[in-house]
Amino acid sequence: MISLILDTDLGDDVDDVFALAYAARHPRINLRAVTTVLGDTRWRAALALRLLDELGVDDVPVAAGAPGGEVNTVTLSGDVLVLPGADDSRCDPRSATDLMADVIAAAPPPVWLATIGPATNAAILLAERPEVADGLSGIVMMGGRHEPAFPREHNFGTNPEAAAAVCNHGGNVLVGDYVVTCQAQLRRDDLPRVRQAPGVGASLATMLETYFDRRERDWTSMYDPAALTLALDETFLTLDPTPRHASVVDGQVRFAPADESSNLRLASSIDTNAFHDELLSVIERLA
Repeated sequence: MISLILDTDLGDDVDDVFALAYAARHPRINLRAVTTVLGDTRWRAALALRLLDELGVDDVPVAAGAPGGEVNTVTLSGDVLVLPGADDSRCDPRSATDLMADVIAAAPPPVWLATIGPATNAAILLAERPEVADGLSGIVMMGGRHEPAFPREHNFGTNPEAAAAVCNHGGNVLVGDYVVTCQAQLRRDDLPRVRQAPGVGASLATMLETYFDRRERDWTSMYDPAALTLALDETFLTLDPTPRHASVVDGQVRFAPADESSNLRLASSIDTNAFHDELLSVIERLA
């Protein structure tokens, strides 16, 4: 059993809400906190609280993190459940980084932080309170794109300096980047099974179908829940053993081999069929 803090920009690409459902219902994950990042973080927190209600979870604090930071137009999905600009009075009064630090200090180990949006909150935490890194078993990140011809990726590209700082902070960092995690997908014909998930199924299916329609396609990648599995083991994603270093080149994060002192590793492959079954099976668990 791991203790997990989930830092997310849910409400845009629909994979974040599946990561939230996966974390809340996985038998080996003790979800201890949710923090939000990018844009209207109060709205994202309200959406997270709505989904946690439907997941049957009422004891996980949700804190809004650093707002703003948009650099690209994104496709929304969460607005069909919670109107943009909405707020929820249950949002934790602490800042995202204060909540993170408190959970890291108090949660039973091992404690993992998963950043499945821009790394802004995590970078602020490590810069302002570097001692908290000692309480983390590791950080899982979804972001980056190790393709020299097309290195841009939304999460790391939104705040590349923050992403590189977290990658290189010295602790255990495992990255599921775009090249690997984009292979994990849900399709339109998965909607009936998603809809049957206890409590939260109708909302997940509505958001998924909305995203399909707005993107005008019948599939979407599950980048975030796929990357999240690295906090547990390598059952679905396999890590390249080569130590890496992250740098910012022309506004994008690039990865290069590093010496053995680096604790940054990238995923190199994924078992897509096994992960697809895993994701749906976990969200189907009773609350």
